[in-house]
Amino acid sequence: MSTLFPDMEDFWEKEWKDMPSFSMKPEKPIHTIKLHFKTEEDMIRFSELIKQEVKKSKENYWFPKLNRSAFSDKKYYTKDES
Repeated sequence: MSTLFPDMEDFWEKEWKDMPSFSMKPEKPIHTIKLHFKTEEDMIRFSELIKQEVKKSKENYWFPKLNRSAFSDKKYYTKDES
């Protein structure tokens, strides 16, 4: 197999011993809609309805809000084996 960093191809296998399995399913919507707001007030009202700050610079939102940081506070520590 050709990779960008061939020396690092299986680097994780050295550390991933006796670790629990981990699987993360990608979040896929069952339906997507496109909304248009006629006024700023309409956008603010919609923002209040879905309880998320709707910004002009952001195009995608999940309802209910998707918690993408569910695993960001998880860390794996190991003792130095030397």
